[in-house]
Amino acid sequence: MTGKNNVLIIGAFDRYNYGDLLFPIIIDAQLKTYGQPFEAAYFGIVESDLRELGGKPTQDISAFYKQCNEGEGHTSVIVAGGEAVAVTWSSLLLALNKSFKRTHRFHHRINRFFNLNAFARRVLNGRTPLPFVFSKEDFKRVDRVIFNSLGGSEFDVSIFREFPGLRSKLKQVDYFAVRDKATQRNLAAQDVPTRLYPDSAVLMSRFFPDEVLAAKVSPATRQYVAEHRGSYVFFQVKNSHAKNKEKSIAQQLDRIAEKAGMHLCFCPIGKALNHDDHLALQRIGPLLRHPYTLFDDATIWDIMYLIANAGVYIGTSLHGAITAMSYAVPYVGVAVPKLNSYLQTWGVSGIDRTVSMDELGEGFDRAMQATREALLESRGTQLAAAEESFSNIRQLVLL
Repeated sequence: MTGKNNVLIIGAFDRYNYGDLLFPIIIDAQLKTYGQPFEAAYFGIVESDLRELGGKPTQDISAFYKQCNEGEGHTSVIVAGGEAVAVTWSSLLLALNKSFKRTHRFHHRINRFFNLNAFARRVLNGRTPLPFVFSKEDFKRVDRVIFNSLGGSEFDVSIFREFPGLRSKLKQVDYFAVRDKATQRNLAAQDVPTRLYPDSAVLMSRFFPDEVLAAKVSPATRQYVAEHRGSYVFFQVKNSHAKNKEKSIAQQLDRIAEKAGMHLCFCPIGKALNHDDHLALQRIGPLLRHPYTLFDDATIWDIMYLIANAGVYIGTSLHGAITAMSYAVPYVGVAVPKLNSYLQTWGVSGIDRTVSMDELGEGFDRAMQATREALLESRGTQLAAAEESFSNIRQLVLL
C-alpha cells in the first residue's frame, strides 16, 4: 500500500434522525472488520456533535471540499445512504433553518422567478449543483466515489431536466448500490446502472447484540425492557402522517394492546425538522385509554434496544422497520412509499407491504402470523447480501 487510506463519509447525519445517524456507525464498524488501516472522517452540511445521542461528530461541507482537494494518500468518498440522489440544497436548508422552512408553502411560486436551490447553495457554501451528487472528477485528490444504500423509489424524474448533468454524473460513480427494486428501476429508466443490496444499517445486530446495547442505554430503558421484554408494541409515527388522525390512531392502538395483552411503548425516531415524531406522539398519548410509556429523550441506542426487544414494531420509519428486521422482530410498516418499496424488496411474505394509517390492527394481525423462522431467514439473507456489498466496497477503498 502506498500512503494511507482516507475514507470520507458524508451524509445527513448533522441532524437528529435515527436512520441518518446509523449510516456512518455501520460503515465504520464494517470496514474495521477487514483489519486494514484507514482513517475515517465524517461530514455533514454543517458542523455538528451528536455524540450524546449516539451519532458521529461531523465537519461541515467546506471542510469536506478541502479534504477532497488537499488530502494525501488514497482518498475515497462514501455517500452514506438515504435519498441522496434527489436531495437539493434548498431541501437541506429547509431541514436546517426554521426561518427558511416558514416560507416553504411559497417555494413553488418563488422558484418561478428566483432559483431557491442556487440561493440555498450559496448560503450553505456548496460547490456542486446537488449536495451529494459528484464524481472524483469534481475534486483534485479523490480516487473513488461510492454510493452506499441509496434510495430513490419516489424521486421526481423532472430532476433530470432541472439538472441536465445529473445522469452523466451518476454514471461516473465508481460503485452505486441501491436498497430497493423501485429505486433500481427508476435509475435504470435513466440509463444509470446500479447494484441491488439491502440497506447497510441492517448489519446493526451483528455489531450491537443485546448485551452490548444493554450497556449503552439509559437506566430507564434498561429497566423497561427487563420488565416487558417481548410484550410491548413499539410505536412511532411521523408528524405529518398523524395530523388529523390522532383519535383514530389511539383507538386502534388501544384495541391492539387490549387484544394482545401488550404494553405500549412510544418513542420518537426522527426529531429533525420535517419528521417531528415527538409532536405526533405527544398528541396521541393523552387520547389513549391504555397505559403507555413515552421515551422522549432516547438516544439511537435506546431506540435500537427498545425495537430489538419489542413484541412488534409499528411505524412509518424505514430504519425503524430495518431495525426490527435486523433483530428478527415482527414489523408493521405504515403509509410511507419508500418503506413500502423496501418491504416489497426484502420483507417477509405477508408483511412485505405497508398498511394505511387506518389499518394498524390488520397489519398487527399479519405481523403476529410471521414465523420466527421466516424472520430469521429474511435477516440472514439481508445480512449476507449487505456484507457482500461491503466486500465490493472494500476492494475499492482499502488498498
